[in-house]
Amino acid sequence: MNLEEISRELSLKKIVKNSDIFKIWVKLSFQEKKLKYGEFLFEKSNSIYDVTKKLVDGDVVYRKLTIVEGSYKYQLLENLKEIDPNSSLEYNDLSDLIVADTYSYQITDSAEKILHNIKKISNNFSQKIWSERDQTIPLKSINEMFILASIVEKETSIKDEKPIISGVFFNRLNKKMRLQSDPTVIYAITEGKYRLKRKLTRKDLKLKSIHNTYVNKGLPPKIIGFPGKDSLLSTSLPNKSDLLYFVSKNQGGEHYFSSDYKQHLKNIKASKDEKK
Repeated sequence: MNLEEISRELSLKKIVKNSDIFKIWVKLSFQEKKLKYGEFLFEKSNSIYDVTKKLVDGDVVYRKLTIVEGSYKYQLLENLKEIDPNSSLEYNDLSDLIVADTYSYQITDSAEKILHNIKKISNNFSQKIWSERDQTIPLKSINEMFILASIVEKETSIKDEKPIISGVFFNRLNKKMRLQSDPTVIYAITEGKYRLKRKLTRKDLKLKSIHNTYVNKGLPPKIIGFPGKDSLLSTSLPNKSDLLYFVSKNQGGEHYFSSDYKQHLKNIKASKDEKK
């Protein structure tokens, strides 16, 4: 926008009383080429000096885009398209290595610019925690850290349980046991394109899919949802224990943990009794 357009906009919004006086002030103060374009918040009492200073300083309003923990790529794409309907972004333009968090953007930013910023911030965070990780964990790359963190994210929303569950999964990986994570079965069914609105069945657990950790050993090939910072941190620095099993305790999301299968079966029974 040039000075003429900015002056007209400010006058229409009744931010300045006289657009001509505003233009004269800006030119006389040699600020014309310093004006920034964007979304600004002005007080009714702002003087021409205050308005000009805010435009020169670039004191723009930042909007917020929240990527919900455990959400899917298609949901992020929908959010970006809603912000920028003219965007040519496609599903494959999104990355697996995105941290579920709240990000700032300006109203003038394109979806591509917003996504670039999200990727940059996510990369900085993930590189840092990867460099500070427990060196004994059996993960070969940041990508694998994101994959396991995405499973932890889906297993629990309780911050204190995340490193415990992460530790359980590492123990199982070290023993060449299948992870047997229900959320991976759900992803195998939906491929992250919609929410499964029913309970899993025994037949589901046998589903032949590269994502199903009941039938495949090791990690699935990609994330099953965007992990948040707590899940990534718990995956890089898991609790050390001999635990191998867990089952949900109640509707509050807490879990029973055990190191042997017999106790696990007892915990399953206790869990079912609690949910009756």
